[in-house]
Amino acid sequence: MYKLRIRILAQKDADEIYEYYHLLNSTLANRFLHSLYSELDALIENPELYQLKYKTTRVRYLKKFPFGIHYRVVDEKFIEVLSIIHTSRNPETWKKRSR
Repeated sequence: MYKLRIRILAQKDADEIYEYYHLLNSTLANRFLHSLYSELDALIENPELYQLKYKTTRVRYLKKFPFGIHYRVVDEKFIEVLSIIHTSRNPETWKKRSR
């Protein structure tokens, strides 16, 4: 089983998204977290299953929320989450974080 590492900037992404939804509706914010955690659990089970982007980086899209979890598999032991960004944002935003 893989271990999950979430970069500080990716955690900040998730916090900001949660805060945004919480301002709109606390139930919506909790649904976002539930969706995010479900997708992270799915990544741990089978990270190679999801869409390969830009050489070694993959993306898993949340259900019912317009966000993608950008991640890479490191040494077949770890999943490193690079960012959680809105699907309409420029992908160059997270590519800078993959270094």
